[in-house]
Amino acid sequence: MEYLDLLQKKTALSNGLFNVPAQTFYESKINKLTGSYTVAWRDKGEEHSHKASLRITDFEGYRINPSSFKYLLPAITTYLQAKKSYIIERPVPFIVYEAINFMNDILKPGKKVLEFGSGNSTLWFLEKKCDVTSIEHDTLWYKTVNDYAQSASFDKQVMDQFSFQNTQKEATWALLDKAENESFDLILVDGSNDFNNRNECIEKSISKLKKGGWMVLDNSDHPNNWPGGLHMDSLYKRVRFTGFTPMGLYISQTSFWQKID
Repeated sequence: MEYLDLLQKKTALSNGLFNVPAQTFYESKINKLTGSYTVAWRDKGEEHSHKASLRITDFEGYRINPSSFKYLLPAITTYLQAKKSYIIERPVPFIVYEAINFMNDILKPGKKVLEFGSGNSTLWFLEKKCDVTSIEHDTLWYKTVNDYAQSASFDKQVMDQFSFQNTQKEATWALLDKAENESFDLILVDGSNDFNNRNECIEKSISKLKKGGWMVLDNSDHPNNWPGGLHMDSLYKRVRFTGFTPMGLYISQTSFWQKID
């Protein structure tokens, strides 16, 4: 089927993508070199695909601002660091650099943060003295991050409030049910779709966000995450960042929505 524009395509296919995660792959070695990805999935017996060259644009065709090229060197540096250890020398969230700056302005000490998918972002939030609840599906990675956090010199009061959970799927949703409504200042959705589906994370956690709080979806340009992005677009205005990320040699997208009601 031909679509008039990307929005029509996203809207038409989002219901199927919610329950049938797409597969991302290179079709050839040349595609790998140029960063040309193919995303493919089946829905109701039909084959669907979406292609993008992530050395030039994100999956939705948005280009980076020329000023963003100043982050290319940090992206390469952290990429090389991550080859040795996934916890980099100066931990930061693995989201678009301009999005890190935006989030840095939002968060002050004591702000309550919920994140799906732990790692360098967790350590960054703790360094900023936020009240952090982190949900991680992978047991080995959970232990790695927790061991690092417990051995680091973070503020004792911050660590006393730190809640780190190793759950996935139904156990995660049960955990969310117990959380107080309108209790978080920021929710970062950046986990694995196979274990804690990002679209479900958004759907089930939006009630936990305070008025004035921010929902953040990383890789919001990827078809797997279109349903969650469209859902948030139907509620609030999107703030979109397209650019380089730590540890990434490709263009990505991170989106924010502020809950205004």
